[in-house]
This record gives sequence, C-alpha cells and structure tokens, in this order.
Amino acid sequence: MRERGERLGVRWGWLVTAILAMSMSVGVILPVAAESVRRVEFDWERAVSLYKQGQYREAIAEFERVLAEYPEHADSWKFAGLSHYFLKENEQATVSLGKAIELKKKEGRRDPELYRALGQAFFALGRYEKALESFEALTAMQPVVAANFYLLGLTLTSLDRGEAASSAFEKAVALDPGDCDSIFYIASNRFRAGKVADAVEVLRRGLKISPRHPEMLGLLTESLLRQALTEVDEKTRQSITDEAARTATLLRNVRPDAASEEMLGRAWLAAKRYANAEQALTRAIELSRTPSAMICFNLGFALAQTKSWTRALERLTEANRLAPDDLNTLYYLGYVYENLRRYQQAFEAYSRAYELSGQTNDDIRASIERVSLKVRGRD
Repeated sequence: MRERGERLGVRWGWLVTAILAMSMSVGVILPVAAESVRRVEFDWERAVSLYKQGQYREAIAEFERVLAEYPEHADSWKFAGLSHYFLKENEQATVSLGKAIELKKKEGRRDPELYRALGQAFFALGRYEKALESFEALTAMQPVVAANFYLLGLTLTSLDRGEAASSAFEKAVALDPGDCDSIFYIASNRFRAGKVADAVEVLRRGLKISPRHPEMLGLLTESLLRQALTEVDEKTRQSITDEAARTATLLRNVRPDAASEEMLGRAWLAAKRYANAEQALTRAIELSRTPSAMICFNLGFALAQTKSWTRALERLTEANRLAPDDLNTLYYLGYVYENLRRYQQAFEAYSRAYELSGQTNDDIRASIERVSLKVRGRD
C-alpha cells in the first residue's frame, strides 16, 4: 500500500509512550543480595534512572554490565531491548526482547509490553510474519485492549490479509468506538476490495466522530469520485461529486498541501466546476516540487474547458513531456492545437493517440479526418 510505511505508523508514537510508562512501573529484583550488588561493577538504580530519563545509549551500557554478571536476568534484557527500540535499533531490539520473553517464560511470567515492543520492532523491520506472532500473543493476553487489535490489524494489512485485518480492526472499534484510525483501515480494506459503497458508509460514520480526520477525508473523497464514475443517473452523480468537492475542501482546510489541492481539483473536475478546478490545480502545481504528469493533464483539461487555449497548451505539453505515451494527453493536446488552428500539430497529436488506441477509437479517427481536411485546405 501507497504509502504504507507512513500510514501504518499512525499510532506508533502513542504506543511508544505507553510502553515507556508501563516499563517504568515494573519492579525489578536482582537474584542477589543488595550487599553483593554494591560490590560488583554496575549500578542497577543508575541503569533504570538513565532509562527513565531517555538516556538510552547510556542505559544500555549499564544494563550490559548487569548482564555480564547475571546473564539470565530477564528485566535487564527487557530494558536493554526497549532502549534499543527507542533508538530505532530494531534488529538489536528483537534479540534482547526475544531473550527477555524466553527467560520470563521459564519463570512463569508473561509481560505484554515485551510482546508489544517486539512486534513493533519486527514490524519496523518489515518482518510482518514475526510481528504477527507477537501481536497474536498480545491480543490473547490482553483481549480487551483496543490498541492491541489495532496493531494486529496493521500487520495483517501489511500481509495483504484484508478480511482478517478488517476483523481485527472491527474488534478494536468494538472495544473503543472512538478509534477512528481503525475505522479508517476498515474503510481502506473495503475500498481495496472494490466495496466502494461500503467504504463510503464507514467513512461517513467515522467522520461524525472525528470530522477533521485527514486520512478519512481523503479516502472518502477518493471513494466518492470512484462511485461517481459508475453512476448512470446524472442527478445522483452530480450529488456524489458535489459531496466529494465539499469533503475535499474540508481536507484542504485541514491539511493545506499539494496532495489536498490536487484532490480538490479532481473533485471540482468531476463536478464540472472547471474554474474552481483550475484554481485548485494551479495551487497544487505551485506547492509541488515536481508536478506530476497527471496534475499537468488535469489542469490542462480544466483550462481547455474554459477555452483558455494557450495556457491549456502549456500544461498539456508539459504533461506530454512527462508521460509521452498517454493517450488522453495526446488526444486533448490535439484538441487544443485544433482550436488554436495549428492543424498540422493537431493532426500529429491525434495520429499518435490513434496509434496508442490500437487504431480502434472512432472519436480520434473522426478528429484526424476533420483536421486532415483543414491541413489539405491550407496546402
């Protein structure tokens, strides 16, 4: 999934905070008398203090001194592993956290925070099957914690197991009805499965809970635009595209970036509000470091609809440069050339588009015949 790396990390920050808070509360008992502890070259209290202060590198060094003396001390492995995790040293984290789990099992202890952190470390490494093992164990240990099912759902989504992921997210929402991130992923899985109408309804419900949730606003706009493409009733289609434009406008207000402006421009195009589309797409290009061929095409198309032929030509030429074999770009490039009375160039653009269509598109063939007469008339 586009973007999966970013979007699948929606709650990592919150969960890291939870791990830290829980870990600080764990009581640790070394398997020796306090007098013996003071005689060896490590300081347990200092190690824990460094960990609590977020000085993870220094904490790791202290915990390693503990483990040099007591290699079977589970909580030292745990805190060392968590320190590696917070430093984004995920490979080392999996080793230490796995060792802590192994030792605690021998002691008959279960520590959900270890499974959560281990699963997150595996997830960050892209080792989703291993992450799945941890999160399945976690949900079994804590079956009433919504965040655990959210993590399980994210992992199943990354493994392209859409139905199972949706089931996990549904459990998260059942435990926490305000869990809008899980609601987003339920809708996302339905959208990818082609259940666009279902996705729309889920997103509408979610936005009643969190009206300014940018991911839900974006997906709802995309879903409505997809829904409009298959709607045959013009009045219904117009209602859908109008809703898409309203949703995209709110998205732009919540997250004013190039992607939001582009989506708003596409929504205005679908609603046949071409002047509005031109404004939004122009802003999208201004905000983009490297405008895509699609943005350039859409802006060129909007400008052509308002008969701004010269500006339309500029944008469509740029779109053609970025995507030389795009049939739609070439077709509209020919259309703009024709309206500028540059018939030879229109003929060339139409001819190239016709070749790309497999010489089967009747509209393009008719355009070629039309401009051919004008080219010959000039000759």
